[in-house]
Amino acid sequence: MRRPHLVVLALTLGLIAAVAVPGCSCNSRPGEVPECIGGTDLDGDRYGTGCPAGPDCNDFDPGINTDCCASGIYQGCPCDSTIDSQIPCFDGPPDKSGTLPCQRGVRSCNPAVNLWDACIGQVLPQDEVCNGSDDNCDGSADEGVMSTCGNCLPGCDDTGVDTDPFPCMAQNPAIECDGVGTDPNGDLVLDSSTIENHYLWIANDPEGTVTKIDTRTGREIARYATVTHTRVVDHVGRAFAAWNSGAHRPSRTAVDFYGDVWIANRAPSTQPTITKIANDTVDCIDANTSGTIETSRDLNADGRIDIATAEFLAEADECILMTVAIGAQNSWQARALAIDAGNAVQGQDNPGNVWVGMYGEQAFYQINGSTGALMQRVPAVGSFATALGVNVNPYGAAIDGQGRLWSIGGCCGSQYLLRIDTTLNPAPAARMTQQSPGGAYGITVDLMDRVWVGAYTGPNVYRYTPATDAWATVTIPNSSGWITRGVGIDTRGNVWAALHGGPNSRLARVDASSATSTGLWDVGGNVAIGAGVDFDGDVWAVNQSTSSTSRIHIDTVTGEPAPHATTGNIVDTFPTGPNPYTYSDFTGLGLRTVTRPSGEYLVPIQGCTGNEQATWTEVTWTATEPPGTEVEIFVRAGDDLATLNQAPIFGPWTVSPANLTLPPGPVPPARYLLLIIRMTSQDRESTPIVHSYNVEWSCPGDVPG
Repeated sequence: MRRPHLVVLALTLGLIAAVAVPGCSCNSRPGEVPECIGGTDLDGDRYGTGCPAGPDCNDFDPGINTDCCASGIYQGCPCDSTIDSQIPCFDGPPDKSGTLPCQRGVRSCNPAVNLWDACIGQVLPQDEVCNGSDDNCDGSADEGVMSTCGNCLPGCDDTGVDTDPFPCMAQNPAIECDGVGTDPNGDLVLDSSTIENHYLWIANDPEGTVTKIDTRTGREIARYATVTHTRVVDHVGRAFAAWNSGAHRPSRTAVDFYGDVWIANRAPSTQPTITKIANDTVDCIDANTSGTIETSRDLNADGRIDIATAEFLAEADECILMTVAIGAQNSWQARALAIDAGNAVQGQDNPGNVWVGMYGEQAFYQINGSTGALMQRVPAVGSFATALGVNVNPYGAAIDGQGRLWSIGGCCGSQYLLRIDTTLNPAPAARMTQQSPGGAYGITVDLMDRVWVGAYTGPNVYRYTPATDAWATVTIPNSSGWITRGVGIDTRGNVWAALHGGPNSRLARVDASSATSTGLWDVGGNVAIGAGVDFDGDVWAVNQSTSSTSRIHIDTVTGEPAPHATTGNIVDTFPTGPNPYTYSDFTGLGLRTVTRPSGEYLVPIQGCTGNEQATWTEVTWTATEPPGTEVEIFVRAGDDLATLNQAPIFGPWTVSPANLTLPPGPVPPARYLLLIIRMTSQDRESTPIVHSYNVEWSCPGDVPG
């Protein structure tokens, strides 16, 4: 199994960033300022981020704190853009700048304000952590932080966390905090600021490919064909065309719990299919047993994939996990795609199952997210027209926190809204709400399980509240002549909508609670199809006509658009494949904040020294579990650290202590154990709190007592 990537909650502890603005006062002596309590003071002068005395413009030199410009050139110091351009810079101790991994950066004079910008590209010394690197740039690696095994893994004695804070990746890169973090007491809580998944997946309609973009750099890092004929799960007995036939016309993408993506091929004149592609090469398939994974990569590092070169492997790509042939061969079929919370099965992965809506067939299929097996068809026989007495052609889908699938019943005028309970098999008969007020295109569900629909007929967004069976209409101001297409949510209580109609694409922000428009931005590109939010909170538009995607950078503290730390721009635009056409949950944020709110803490443990196998006996833990929350313990055991996250999984244990020698074990003897603490919350407001854990084992030759 792959790493259980990134599970998120809207519940976030928040990131606090302080910006040092050089003042004109003289430096103060430490004795004349209050002690730094509750802040970060690296050089002992009582100034620093969060300190009562204020920020420190150079926290590596105790002689400089509030007036850096008197001592050198720092961010915010005056410059003359007609004379000054760029200079080397390093904001750390000068003697560290030449010791790798520390390095100098470049500081530029900003001509708009004639002030020096931040130092870009520098690498400053950090606290030493166990990772094989000289983090503090003192010439030695991992001094004082290795385990008793002589490596970076916990273990070779007993291991656990009691009164000390839970370490995360910043303290030990071997430990994964996916959707979890620590509270002020150092205990483990759900926290969406620790998400690792920084990719978005956009289907390139006419080319029959899907683009994978790094959301932090905007670079296209891979491109894949949207079908494979090598690994096929066939539910229909009909052939489908090659990837380059132009027959597949992919559109909707959906990212599962582990970061893998599913793509729906609409197939206007051939067999419809859905295809799964691995996010991490550890989950790809070495089909030709060459010992390496042959997959798409940006080999020349130019930020985009050239499909005429070895950067693109078409159907030979070993990260295309499977293609599932499903549904009737009618016109423009697979037009709705969503992933549910999954079905927990002992010893199996749980990435979430796929729901694909067939437009012409008027039916949904539930597909097992791990195997591609058919789980059910809704309605069981016939179409929605026969089952409900109303024509319902699925055009998009989103699943809420109660497991209800919501689908638009067509495009693009006033349409019905369809509901299916994904938690049951067979699912009960789908039920209709009232018609949407007018127009329907993209669909999403917010943090309060309210359904949002983009109106193709004008600059409107519609909100449906299931609890009250009521609709609300939001009209985007200053957008006469524009139309709303895709919609997506963020974790701050906003809905974002893509609009097109003028020379540029636009993104509009709507407050989900008050149903009011709170902002409108031109983002470049043209014909905005989709809107989505990544795990850093930045907002993306998919620009169909200009074959690009645009990003609005959102400040993590204020929640407002702000210059990006790397590019210096509020809006950046990046190339995709030709004519991208995606407006579903193409980052996976909806799944991890609404459909399946949970997080995992993963610790690889070495039991015995050398190659000895440990006998794993017990896990104990203490936790506070408010109503609607839960803590579960899972483990994997194996002798190869590189494949430990693919070993068989045992669990869950829900009551401490977990006896690993009894069901749902026994856990076999092995050199390593992967401890997984899974935390869930159903209301996305409460969080379980894990206060401590301890793992016990024995080694050959141990003396009892």
